[in-house]
Amino acid sequence: MFGKMRNKMKFVIIIVLAAMVGGGLWAAGVSLFGGSQTLPAEATMAVAKVNGQSISLYDLYLTHLRFAQQVEQQQGPLTGRMHEALRYQALEALIDSVLVHQEIDKRKISASKAEVDAELQEIIDLFDSKADFQEQMKLAGITEDSLRRQLEHQIKVEKLQDQLLAHVPVSEEEIRQAYERVRASHILISPAGSSDEDWAAAEAEAWEIFNQATTENFGELAQAYSDDSTASTGGELGYLYRGKTVPEFEAAAFALDVGQISEPVRSTYGYHIITVTDRILPEGDEFERARADLEKEIRLEKGQEDMESWLADMREASEIVLMEHRLNAFAQMQAGNFEDAVHYYKLALEEDPENGYLLSFLGDAYHGLGDLAEAIAQYELAAEKEATDYTLLYSLGQLYEEAEDIDQAVAQYIKAAELVPNDIFTLLTLYYNVTALERWEDAKAIEKLIEEFQERQNAFLQEQAATESAEGEAEELPELVEEAEELPEEEPAESAAESVPED
Repeated sequence: MFGKMRNKMKFVIIIVLAAMVGGGLWAAGVSLFGGSQTLPAEATMAVAKVNGQSISLYDLYLTHLRFAQQVEQQQGPLTGRMHEALRYQALEALIDSVLVHQEIDKRKISASKAEVDAELQEIIDLFDSKADFQEQMKLAGITEDSLRRQLEHQIKVEKLQDQLLAHVPVSEEEIRQAYERVRASHILISPAGSSDEDWAAAEAEAWEIFNQATTENFGELAQAYSDDSTASTGGELGYLYRGKTVPEFEAAAFALDVGQISEPVRSTYGYHIITVTDRILPEGDEFERARADLEKEIRLEKGQEDMESWLADMREASEIVLMEHRLNAFAQMQAGNFEDAVHYYKLALEEDPENGYLLSFLGDAYHGLGDLAEAIAQYELAAEKEATDYTLLYSLGQLYEEAEDIDQAVAQYIKAAELVPNDIFTLLTLYYNVTALERWEDAKAIEKLIEEFQERQNAFLQEQAATESAEGEAEELPELVEEAEELPEEEPAESAAESVPED
């Protein structure tokens, strides 16, 4: 099972990378690692060289795109300044990738057809049939040839890691602990606040629940009392590996026998009552099959600092030339060489004069040189060019505050607020900025925006509630009709005259 899980994850990663960028970095990309796709001349232009090997604009675009998609999935939309920083990070990753690839070539590390076949077959075996595998590949837009190239490169990288980390020891106990896992459930009682009294009350409640708990009613108690999202599933946490939970919880969970319930255990989240419903022990054929992969993973985790040190040494010993002004400027900013950064940002702006984000970074460079007036001037231009980006106005307000021009600072904060009427968190931040300057009258403009947002939200919630109520009534109507049809027919009521007794 362990090996299947790893291979399934490996396949998912390959699918995601290929679907997102069609190749690139570790996936035996188009130009970095010998692809054959025909590209426009501009796309093949070198933006950097590593020991004479070019990184093309196309490579940078693909890697930047991949990074941006990953970050946006976690954090939401990125600003233009964030994209500029991420673009440089993409270049750094590409440089590292080229250095790794060059070292693989230098050491003459290879991957045989049989090794690639074996990796590919493990992936195919995860599907119901080869036809199902091929259909999924087709849907993901991946050819078998491109997948084989990715697997070949992956095998070479793993062999390089093995060579670089051969000196890192891995004990039998580490392998056994990495394999062992327990299936656990818990009831979490969180304190109402941070005071000693709050924690004491939470502990008392936890003990009261513990005294009622049995293996039979544990799920019901979790549903009734647990303070986290697992309450709805009876406190079920699934299988837990070592090192994946807070230490106090892990120590208690792995010390339990199956069916045993722990006394309340305190962690940063509150008091946990824990039970273990299953345990996977490091024994049997499946453990033996997983042993080699576990050893590699443990060695790689323990040797992470060694890998980073090796890569840093490789960079130091290599000739790395940035050939794009934007990238050179950002690199100089990172190094604190602000005069050089100003020089390169000016050159970059000659090529792209309408790019407001380059102007903002030029402002940062001037700020680094202590030239506050020029920093403000560049941010003013940046805010004009990128008129819908509130972050530039916010930064401009900060610069005006530093220059002790409070009127201008407040004006920028209000302009920024007007750009984000539906972003309550930004509105609140800008409101606090203005009130911190004791500009109470000016703060009312942002306060009004906050009130209007709240009114829109309330109206939306009321409309949603009315819609749900109407839908509920519409569902009940047929039931009422059916009930009415089932009622027995009543005798006609007597008229008032007929009901009066005769004299």
